[in-house]
Amino acid sequence: MADPPSPSKMNTDTLSDAARPLIDLIDTLRSHGVQQDLPLPQIAVMGDQSAGKSSVLEAISGVPFPRGTGLVTRCATQLIMSRAPPGAAWTASACVEPNDGAAPIKLEKAEDVADVIEKLTAKLCEREGGAFSTTAAVVIKLRSPDVPDLTLLDLPGIVRTAVAGQSQSVIGDVNSLIETYLKQERTVVLAVIPANQDVATIDILQKAKGADPEGARTIAVLTKPDLIDQGAEKEVLETLLNKRAPLKLGYAMVRCRNQRENEAQISMTTAREREKAFFDAHAFWGSDALHVPREQRYTLLGVDALTGRLSSLLVTRIRKALPAIKYELQNQKKEAEQEYKRLGGDNAPDDPIKMRAALVDVVTRYAALMRQSARGNYGHTLLAQNPNLRLFGRHQVVFKDLKDSVGDTQPAFDDERFTKHLAREMHAFRGRELPGFTNSQVFYGFMVKNIEEWRPFVEDCRAQYVATTIRVSDELLEALAPTYPSLVSEIRQLVTTILEEAGDRVQRKLDDVFAKESDPYTTNESMLELVNQIRMKNFDIALRSVLDSVPPSALVGDNEEKKSAAAAAHVKRKLGQWYMATHGVNTASKVEDMCTLLEAYWDVATKRLVDNVCMTLEHDFANFSLKKLEESCFLFAADAGVPEKTDLLERLFLQDPRVVQQRKAALEKKGRMEAALDALGESGLRVVAERANSVKVEAPKALAAGFVTSDREASNATLTTLPPRRASSVERGAPPPPPAARALDGDAARWLRGMLHPTKNAVLDLRGSYRVFKCFRGPDHEWVEAPRTVFARGVSQACPCCRGLQVSVTNCVATRAPGVA
Repeated sequence: MADPPSPSKMNTDTLSDAARPLIDLIDTLRSHGVQQDLPLPQIAVMGDQSAGKSSVLEAISGVPFPRGTGLVTRCATQLIMSRAPPGAAWTASACVEPNDGAAPIKLEKAEDVADVIEKLTAKLCEREGGAFSTTAAVVIKLRSPDVPDLTLLDLPGIVRTAVAGQSQSVIGDVNSLIETYLKQERTVVLAVIPANQDVATIDILQKAKGADPEGARTIAVLTKPDLIDQGAEKEVLETLLNKRAPLKLGYAMVRCRNQRENEAQISMTTAREREKAFFDAHAFWGSDALHVPREQRYTLLGVDALTGRLSSLLVTRIRKALPAIKYELQNQKKEAEQEYKRLGGDNAPDDPIKMRAALVDVVTRYAALMRQSARGNYGHTLLAQNPNLRLFGRHQVVFKDLKDSVGDTQPAFDDERFTKHLAREMHAFRGRELPGFTNSQVFYGFMVKNIEEWRPFVEDCRAQYVATTIRVSDELLEALAPTYPSLVSEIRQLVTTILEEAGDRVQRKLDDVFAKESDPYTTNESMLELVNQIRMKNFDIALRSVLDSVPPSALVGDNEEKKSAAAAAHVKRKLGQWYMATHGVNTASKVEDMCTLLEAYWDVATKRLVDNVCMTLEHDFANFSLKKLEESCFLFAADAGVPEKTDLLERLFLQDPRVVQQRKAALEKKGRMEAALDALGESGLRVVAERANSVKVEAPKALAAGFVTSDREASNATLTTLPPRRASSVERGAPPPPPAARALDGDAARWLRGMLHPTKNAVLDLRGSYRVFKCFRGPDHEWVEAPRTVFARGVSQACPCCRGLQVSVTNCVATRAPGVA
């Protein structure tokens, strides 16, 4: 009585009806060249040289593969197998991909497959000028009742040492090709491992683990079980049962034709029979030995078991990947269409009339978009989708650098060395002033000297402003006319000349700004307010010091009136001494007054200078140059469009060969995507496109201001979804952290940023002259001071209230000495 078919064989038969449409679909996509653009589900056979890869493929397909020692497989070989109805004839064909234009080779019998593979491999290697091909593959298509519905990709074996006649580069070429497939998340690795080798030393498993750490897409097959040393079977069994070096997809074991059987040319049918007999009768692997559980024998041992698992695995992977593949096909089709349109599409002008119209269209759009970009109106699709073309925003970066650079030159007015230097300057400028009067030339001389230190920063700002405008202009021209380098070059030359002349012209305006600043003057009352703030700060420091200096003896005793009188007398005396020292007729008081005035005017002057420079560049450069650009561009278009200058038009619209090639590539890609989507639709499979690893995010309720366009082109454009707005620090209930300062940075400055008052600062950063700070140790621990000064004192000495230099509810007389208050 004949043995019943194995469960794995029955499973393969049952699977064929469901597997064939899926596998056919992927093969169709691959025939359209889709694998050039996105990875497709596939099973790649990998392993060391002479590990038995060809033998495994022979056992599965029933056809011989090239054999030998060393690097036999010199390019990728794709084996596409289709099960035919019982009684159908065996048919096969061979070709190369990408297709070289040659017709597929029809194969008459299975024995011809190896020779054809060798010939096509030699042809590919000769075409690439080497002993190895990394860019093409040999494709073998088989149809027979005896093959499974399965597609496998055979890769060259891992090379460790180049042998005689091989270039050293073959090692890197082969390993690079293997790594390429290992990294593709849709590629299942079929690792071929000789069973008589220690699995811990197998290179392909190490490589697969690097690309697939969890082993989720790696399945291994153990070959050559007849070569296992006696007594070593238990260690191999541990591997086969997935207990040693476990993989999520597990292991299988096959016995293929050995060298002696190859030389004897035994048939594949006989090889299958001998394999079955080996696993049934072997002393260790046999069914009577019971080392392999009976229920697992049909999934672990034999070619049929391996084939059934591979077919099931491939179908499962394809079904899971189809939604993401459809999404990627749709997305890449849209990108290819946009790229083709951007590169000119089908509308390339081919006669003088169309060229004149195209020239006017380019200069019109260029002039309009330059003005919109300079004014910060980014409603047009091109500006909305390209941050580099937003001129106003890039100018703001230049202005911010100017503000930071000027702010960084602020002297340390509170530093003792500065006050000593200022005292020497005041003494050196002393003239015939009466006692009590201060020579104002000290103030003027100091400001004039420091104002000149700002000139390099202003010059750098001007240069950066002009250069940024030229860069944006160049990028905009290339975006508007990417296929016509001569046209872009001609307009660029015209525009650059205008902008450089405008940059030289605005320099004279900036010199006027410095001329005005060189004669210090202001009617800005904020200077008076700042003077009062500084003086109040100094008074608070003095009062705190006086209160802390009340002697303990004045607070001892039972007579409250005496204690209060003693404390009051002490405070009065000390405050009087402080007043005479700082407001009397003496050098120290004059130095302090001068420091206060210099500090207050510095704040006014720096802000005014930055504002004046920015407004001058905006008005006298941007507005002037934009108007000049519009006039010059339209005159250029009108002059080039006259009938007598047809030669000029033809030169301007001469297309760049590289761009022509890019447009051709975009069109071909669009065709591949359309053919693939058509094949997907005609397959009868109901597939809903879904982005891989997609996370559903609630759509924003409205588009952000400035990104609404009325341009007709925008209706068909793909808009990038703006990310949801992150809740502000105030909404989260925490003080908003300021951006990092240029000079005040590092871990030591983080506490300082956290001490900025959350509501009383116009700008929450550490740049500038003064900021309002708040300490958490008291409700009124607030003070105004330069961030650099606070930073220099350090975290333990930051708060003047905590140091006793400023009065607060936590340290006032009413709190510390109620009797005195």
